Amino acid sequence: MNYIINPWVFYLLNILENVVSGIVIALFIFGIVLASYAIIWFVELPTSYYDDEDKYPSPLAIVKKWKIPLIICIVVLVLTPSKETCYKMLIASQVTTENIESAKETVKEVADYIVESAKEIKEKTK
Repeated sequence: MNYIINPWVFYLLNILENVVSGIVIALFIFGIVLASYAIIWFVELPTSYYDDEDKYPSPLAIVKKWKIPLIICIVVLVLTPSKETCYKMLIASQVTTENIESAKETVKEVADYIVESAKEIKEKTK
């Protein structure tokens, strides 16, 4: 069984890394905006909260509204393997008993060739 690594795999691994980075940046920005909004809401809004309750929802209401996308982003971040792990998985998928036997034979042939070449060089120098 001969495996051929498709070059698109490397491209997709790079894109996967970019998607994870984008999710991290989006969550960071969302957190900063939500924290800023919460500070402003808690400092300025309580005096007029009852008048503008629909206009200015609480930070908790915003989190509840965005809970599904936030959960999806967090699950994607947790379950997405790193680039190094993907490379390890790719290499592990290439290791088969046939490949090991082939490599073993090739290494043996190369070792025999080196020994023979060393013997020839030694004989020529005498």
